[in-house]
Amino acid sequence: MSETVPARVTAERVGGRVRLSDLSGGTYLSPRPLGVRGAAARVALVGAYALLLAGDDLRMEVTVGPGVWLELVEPSGIVAYDARGGAASWQADVRVADGGCLVWRGAPFVVTAGADVTRRTRIELSGGARALVHETLVLGRSYETGGGPLRSTTRVAADGRPLLVEDLDLRDPVLAGAPGVLGGNRVLTTAFLLGARPGQAVGVQETLLHGPGALARSVAAHAHEAEAAVAGSWERWRAGFADPADYEDAV
Repeated sequence: MSETVPARVTAERVGGRVRLSDLSGGTYLSPRPLGVRGAAARVALVGAYALLLAGDDLRMEVTVGPGVWLELVEPSGIVAYDARGGAASWQADVRVADGGCLVWRGAPFVVTAGADVTRRTRIELSGGARALVHETLVLGRSYETGGGPLRSTTRVAADGRPLLVEDLDLRDPVLAGAPGVLGGNRVLTTAFLLGARPGQAVGVQETLLHGPGALARSVAAHAHEAEAAVAGSWERWRAGFADPADYEDAV
């Protein structure tokens, strides 16, 4: 099997305006510009074909330059299909420079019965960088009793120091269903506020990190229920980021 080519998104600020200097399509994803407005830009992450199948190794690299506001959009979710004894992986490496902002509301990531997936997210923040990330992990489709196995790791560093280190191991269905993990639910939704710290945690879903950050998390039987539980946190934190309401056509 040939080596995986990562999709790359690099946004720089040149003369007060964003330049999307690298939108390289990878083996599994093709970044597409949606628009720019001054120092703000939106980019869609479009799948090349049905994902994820056994043997797929999806990788992406995102770089946000100083003073750049970048929003990543996923037009559709990812489904990890029955691997039939194989395995698949998904990895995102993100770097946000001083004064940069990243907003990434990911579409649901569905792990069907029989799939075997390792998911890795690594985010590095420098100086006054900020990131707001939303993810929804779903074990099994609506007609399945569960999915997996799935192992999802998240590593966030701020100026080289660990801000969030998490290893969510859902490979054992008994442990995955334990209280304090999924507790019999099949959906986990998390909103991550990174590089900024709210004044206080609001509601039982929110947790302040030791450093500049917070997370809001909910588990539920269905994706819309879990996402609704953290929607208030997302909207409140999202209001603290620049508003990219109007964009010029990207060229």
